[in-house]
Amino acid sequence: MPSRVHDPILLATLAERQRIARDLHDGVATRLIMLLASLPVHSPLNADIVRGLQECLLELQMTVDGLGAERMSLAEMLGNLRYRFEPAFRRSGMKFQWEVSDLALEARDDSRIHRELCKIAQEALANALRHSGASSVQVRLAPGRGNTLLTLEVSDNGRGLPDSGGGAAPRTGGQGLRSMRARAESIGASISISNLSPRGLRVRVTLPLTGDPTGPDAVLAA
Repeated sequence: MPSRVHDPILLATLAERQRIARDLHDGVATRLIMLLASLPVHSPLNADIVRGLQECLLELQMTVDGLGAERMSLAEMLGNLRYRFEPAFRRSGMKFQWEVSDLALEARDDSRIHRELCKIAQEALANALRHSGASSVQVRLAPGRGNTLLTLEVSDNGRGLPDSGGGAAPRTGGQGLRSMRARAESIGASISISNLSPRGLRVRVTLPLTGDPTGPDAVLAA
């Protein structure tokens, strides 16, 4: 069986992805940057436009990064995530804490699993940036239970999710939250989305490092 690295179909696919990534970067991303540069920085009338353009640029940059993700380790994918989000949090005056364990980075060497984990983290970070009103956001990745589990957490000290009343658990509707749950389920991980006390929100994903990630034991936690 030929090595995956030397598979001509895979190599052609990766080359085409790289071409598309370059076109997006040199075309659409450059135009967005030029538009941002042309808007007066301190004009309150432009604040919403600038914020919207910055979010579009960030999403495009993450898409471009993802086109080359087949050859990236989990460490490299997460590094891209940090590189893209850190300036956005800094512009918003939010402290961005990064606690990623080197011991866990290459566990489950599967590009699809790595990609889904990073997409969950991306959605959680985007939600914190746009909606939380937080002053601090933290990303944590670490092994657990004797290196048989991998835990990814994104937490903030913002307003959290609204309660449904009567002290019940926070509502977990919305397309972004549903997407995170579906992504976790697709790789056999459990996910919890919960308010913190006295304030804040935590998204926690737990991935078993052994067994079939798509088997019957894959569980999606509320």
